[in-house]
This record gives sequence, structure tokens and C-alpha cells, in this order.
Amino acid sequence: MENKEDNKDNKKNNSSISILITLLVFALLGAGYLFYSNMQLKDQLADCSSMKQDVQQERDRVVGDLENMLVKYDSLDTDNDSIKTQLEEEKARVKELITQAKNNEWTIYKLRKEASTLRDIMKGYVKTIDSLNTENIELRAKNAEVTQKLTETEKRNENLETEKTELEEKVKIGAKLNALNMVSFAQRSNIMGTMKETSRAGRAEKIKTCFTLEKNDIAKEGERNVYIRIISPNGQVLAERTDESNMFEFDGTKGLYTVKKIVYYENRELDVCMFWDVKDELDEGIYTIEAYADKMKIGSTTFELK
Repeated sequence: MENKEDNKDNKKNNSSISILITLLVFALLGAGYLFYSNMQLKDQLADCSSMKQDVQQERDRVVGDLENMLVKYDSLDTDNDSIKTQLEEEKARVKELITQAKNNEWTIYKLRKEASTLRDIMKGYVKTIDSLNTENIELRAKNAEVTQKLTETEKRNENLETEKTELEEKVKIGAKLNALNMVSFAQRSNIMGTMKETSRAGRAEKIKTCFTLEKNDIAKEGERNVYIRIISPNGQVLAERTDESNMFEFDGTKGLYTVKKIVYYENRELDVCMFWDVKDELDEGIYTIEAYADKMKIGSTTFELK
């Protein structure tokens, strides 16, 4: 009876031990699984941390690339207003992308793609501006060459103008008429009504001036205004009027004339006589008579009244 009791107890003990062993095995298996799972999670966490660090580093590189791109945009310089406006727009896009990248609003893929697009656009502007600058350099060189040629041409023209002026002056001098054998004297009328020469100031009724215009083949053929100025001993020009209507231009100035006569010159010798009627009694002394044509003095002479 006791053996049966003991056998039952042994069986219970053996069963309990088996259960404990089974539970222990399961516990060990669970602990191993948990340990393995924990290790996997740690590895995954490490991988995620590394990946996050790599992503951040890549983001920082792209941001740095964008910031360098912005510096490059700032260095681009052009006089083209249209390109300047486009450059400002692209700079604004780069700044906006940098801000969004720093705020983690873009994935690395999209960030790289947008940065690459902006970089290509910038390269296009660099090429365009370099081309424009090259063209500007060439244009400036051409302008300098044209300016130099223009200066040389202007200088040649100035020289030609000077030569022309000198030649015209020579032609003018060469074409100048000269009064040859110029004589002038006072006249009075006798009882027969004939005019005779007189040296008496109180008897002078007219002043006669005669000369011969010499032959000159260079001079222009045609009508000439010939002027006589009779200058009294006190230096005054004898004239009927003293206003503008009795003046003419000569030797770069303007002055009174005593008498004027229109003659027709045919490039050969031409005898000319001119008369002035005395209005008031003349003073005693030496009178100077000057002849002018083509605004130049062509001859002079003197006579004396007593």
C-alpha cells in the first residue's frame, strides 16, 4: 500500500519536473528570441541612425552646393537688362530652395534634381554672359578701331579744310584786282563850263579819282562794286550820309564810303574814273583816297589842297 502511494508520488514529481523542464525550455527559447529580436532592433536602429546621418550629410552637401551657386549668381554681371531680370528670378529660386531644404521640406531625390536643374540653368547664363562679354570686347575693339579711323579721317578733313582755306585765300589773293596808275585831284569849272584841276581848297567843286583795273585771268568776270573813300586831313571820311545805307564791308570791318560805282570786269584792263561833288568848303591839307573792290583795298593815292 505504501509502495503504491510512493509510486503515485514519484509519478507526480516526475510529471511536475517534466512540466518545469518544458516551461524552462520555452522560457529559454522566448528569452533567446527576445534577445535576438532586440539585437535586430538595435541593428535596425543603428542602420536608421546611420542612414539619417547620411541623408543629413547629403542634404548639407546639396545646401552647400546651392549656396555656392547663389554666390556664383551674385558674381555674374551683365549690362543686358533682360538677363539681369532673369538672374534675379533664378537667385530667388535658389534662395527659396535653400530655405525649404534647411526646413526638411524636400526629399533628397527632389532636392538633388532641383539643384541639378538650377545648376544647368546657371551654366547656360554663364555661357550666355561670357558670349556677350566676348562680343562686347570685340565690339569695343571695333569701336576703338572705328573711332581711331574716324579721328584720322576728321584730322585729314581738317587738314584738307585748312588746305582748302589756304588755297581759297591764295586764289582770293591771286584774284584780287589792283588799281594801277591811281590819281586823284580836286576840280573847278571855268567860265567855259569846263572842269579844270585846282589845288585851292576854297575853289574845289569836285574830286576826281581815276585808275586802271589791271588784267587778271584768275579774277571772276562780271559786275563789281567799286568804292572810293576820300579821307580828309582830320581823318574823317567825306560822305553824303553817315548811316548804314552809306556803308560797305572791307578787310573784315565796315565803314563809310564816299562814292560807289558799278563796273563790268572782263579780265582785261579797265579804265575807271569816279567823281564826288563837294558840298561844303574843304579844309586845307593832304587828302588820302582809297579804292576798294571785292571787300579788299585795291589801291590808294593822295593829293594836297592849299
